[in-house]
Amino acid sequence: MHRRAVTGLMATLALMAVNGRPAAAQSLTDLVSELFVFGQCGVPLCFDPDFEETGNLQTEHGRHYLRDVVPRNDALILSFQEGIGSVVGSLPPTAMAGGRIWSNGERSASFGPVFSERAETLGMGRFFLGLQATAFQVTNFSGVPADNLVLNFFHEDSDVALGPDPGLGLPFFERDVLQVRTNLDLDYTVATAVLSAGLTSFLDVGFAVPVVRTSLRGTANAQILSLGNALAHRFDGTAEAPVLQASNSVSGSATGIGDVSARMKINLTGGTTVGRAPPPVGMALLADVTFPTGQEEDLLGLGEGRGRALAILSLNQGWFSPHLNAGYLLREGNLRDSNFDRDAVLGTVGFDARASDAVTVGADLITRWELADAEYPMPGPVTFVGRPTLTVESSSIPDAARHFIDLAVGLKYMLGKDMILVTNALLPVRAAGLRPHVLWTLGLQGTFR
Repeated sequence: MHRRAVTGLMATLALMAVNGRPAAAQSLTDLVSELFVFGQCGVPLCFDPDFEETGNLQTEHGRHYLRDVVPRNDALILSFQEGIGSVVGSLPPTAMAGGRIWSNGERSASFGPVFSERAETLGMGRFFLGLQATAFQVTNFSGVPADNLVLNFFHEDSDVALGPDPGLGLPFFERDVLQVRTNLDLDYTVATAVLSAGLTSFLDVGFAVPVVRTSLRGTANAQILSLGNALAHRFDGTAEAPVLQASNSVSGSATGIGDVSARMKINLTGGTTVGRAPPPVGMALLADVTFPTGQEEDLLGLGEGRGRALAILSLNQGWFSPHLNAGYLLREGNLRDSNFDRDAVLGTVGFDARASDAVTVGADLITRWELADAEYPMPGPVTFVGRPTLTVESSSIPDAARHFIDLAVGLKYMLGKDMILVTNALLPVRAAGLRPHVLWTLGLQGTFR
């Protein structure tokens, strides 16, 4: 029976992997940029109603908000795109092994954690296979609901005044603000296959292959706000009857292989040997390398390699097994540039406990502390010169520090001799970046010779 279940999950992985985006379709990253296309010229933040007649972006006021004209407008869209692109990287890696750890011919007190690591290895000649799917929908951007994000785009500081340029806000038409309210619907399903092998009693090697399906739907409602009572911009209409509102929507999906990782774990306290109970205190080191195999432009991967090193401490206290993981995440770009300020410090503390012979429950507090700000931080507020003094925020999205804290609560249930059902709910505790309210995980795993 369990073989049929494994075969079904493997078939699902294969079908997801081949059901990708058509070659001629736009990438999901392009769709995010297209969300800010209004008016007639087909360029983000361009809305000159005279463009069709003149064919010239320099006419009237059509070019005053363009990304290549106003750097802060470009930075705002880049920050928005970066937040979306980093979602897939916020998922914690699945555990390298789990299930039964054999000693004295009997199974261990529990079946192990879901996302964290314990010190015990599989033992020589044993294998672990895990197949699990995680699904979630993004609901907030640093605590702000994803269905009501406000982005404010500002006029260029044009040099039209007599004498020295006084700054943004004079003339008063420079106070026309393009405000865009976005409703973002971003769904992920990640199916991951993990295979590990015990090469010796103290050494495990393995790999994890995720298949990612991403679905993006977004709407943008734009409005020109005349904050200086000198309206000079419009989406359509005439100067006497201007059209000050416009909307746009985009949708698309992509499926493919995500970022594949290879792993190695070394037990430092004697390893796992059939016929010998594990020590009450276990220590291990884990290293893995993640390759940029997922298409970054379709939000399937991060577009750069990463390396992770963990120190693992776990206690074998009969029915209750606490564990601690501490480590470092190294990114490829930092290694290439000899600049490590974009790396992260990792930490996880939790436990897994036997509720009965067939049931294990567990919980983990998972943290990732980024050492630097985002590559494209949210621009700050703008203060217009002149009277009255006016300050406008660039966005409703706070430029929050990228410190991620998640709580994972899971259950493992034995279905048969070698098959375990895995369920887990991961709850983001701290608002940082684009996050869901909850990530659900369901899977099967087992150990065998």
